[in-house]
Amino acid sequence: MLILERQNAILDILNKEKAVSINNLSDRFSISAASIRRDLEKMEQQGLVKRTYGGAILVEGLNVEIPLVVREIEQKDAKYKIAREAARFLEDQDTIFMDASTTTREMTNFMEGVNNLTVVTNGIRAMTDMALLENVTVYGISGKLRKRSLSMVGNQAEACVTDYWASKLFFSCTGLWMSHGAMDYSDAEAELRKKMMSACQKTILLCDHTKFDRPAFYKICPFSRINILITDQKLGPQWESLLIQNGVELIYPPE
Repeated sequence: MLILERQNAILDILNKEKAVSINNLSDRFSISAASIRRDLEKMEQQGLVKRTYGGAILVEGLNVEIPLVVREIEQKDAKYKIAREAARFLEDQDTIFMDASTTTREMTNFMEGVNNLTVVTNGIRAMTDMALLENVTVYGISGKLRKRSLSMVGNQAEACVTDYWASKLFFSCTGLWMSHGAMDYSDAEAELRKKMMSACQKTILLCDHTKFDRPAFYKICPFSRINILITDQKLGPQWESLLIQNGVELIYPPE
């Protein structure tokens, strides 16, 4: 098979499956992983795909969500560091909101030492993780299941949130755009986060460096609604100035 034929075949697979791994493609075409990486690099240069850790996703626009299985391995080390720093804000007797993002889910690794922590979340994976923690009481937000993110959303979920009050909201987003603030692929997830913001004292955004200067389909909130932003790499002066102007406390995890 010629290189161009193989790349067209990869694109056909992505049109059907939306996301693929390098190992999977290597097996399908019986060629080396290095050759597949070169194909994906060329296709990314042409604007056809977006490479991810260990694979690629189809580029279809700002409203296309990266599958959960891909997001869970993207920037894994950065998410771990950010979540570890975010966990410093957990206090004994706290009641907190957590969204269904893969970054906030990493916080479950650092909850064991907090006494009588109550967590309200729409993230099914996080609920499962916290089921093993004796010191954490978990309230799951009911609603419609989003299968791609394993989260509960919709009118029922939004109504459920109004029954609670939390000291803090820990959340993430798809991207940050200077003129629009925090943004997401899903309008349903964004609207639920807005409800959480209205029912808490402090909002803490967990966001790795790849999210900056990256727009998405739906606005979550302006920067003025964010109290603390934790990211893994030092930002440029323009970003730091913008966040300071909006009263956002910027935190970098220690090395």
